[in-house]
Amino acid sequence: MDEKLSNVLLATAKGSVSLLPGGGLLAEYIGLAQSSIADKRMNEWKDKVEQTLKKIPQSMSELAQSEEFYSCVQTATTGAMRAYQEEKRKCFANALYHSAVNTNLDTDKKLFYLRLLNDYTLSHINLLQYFSEDQFHSEDRIKKNGMVTTMTLGGTEYPMTGIVETLPEFKNDTTFVKHIAGQLITDSLISVIDFETPVSKERARCKRITPYGKAFLDFIKEDNES
Repeated sequence: MDEKLSNVLLATAKGSVSLLPGGGLLAEYIGLAQSSIADKRMNEWKDKVEQTLKKIPQSMSELAQSEEFYSCVQTATTGAMRAYQEEKRKCFANALYHSAVNTNLDTDKKLFYLRLLNDYTLSHINLLQYFSEDQFHSEDRIKKNGMVTTMTLGGTEYPMTGIVETLPEFKNDTTFVKHIAGQLITDSLISVIDFETPVSKERARCKRITPYGKAFLDFIKEDNES
């Protein structure tokens, strides 16, 4: 089974790579990258797929007969081989698990979610995760300074304030945040955000994920996190 799995994944990966004819430096680069990057990614991906298959209740014989699951394996493998971050390859493995066990989800939607994951960066996913929960807590208004406790009432802030506070990697490029948030809005994963108008802290940090966005996020998360 391990050999068959390797053959399927390798064939899929090779089929997803289209090399331009020619030689010279391009050929040299491809050869070097194959051993230093592509092979490493493939070995990591095979390990993740093997661990995923162990958790799937269906037998290997059942999965081998499924046209739908085979298409999901192809799409996930292509995306995983393109992903330069290990965290994103893990998301593809999680998605592959849900592709097998979630029989109530239409196959076209599974493939669409996989392709959406392929198009998104980890920044998209982290921002979507941020919007999946209320970021404001009433205790945030309470501040202690020695023996003195004060509570802040009222006040406004921009939605961007909470984002860069929680995800400091976005601090120096808020334009990028607005761009990827716009993509999440266009894809109907989160509700519309007005970044230019200050609102109450509760509203600025409120949960904005849509039911569609939650379904996608659950699809790419580990089963015990969904």
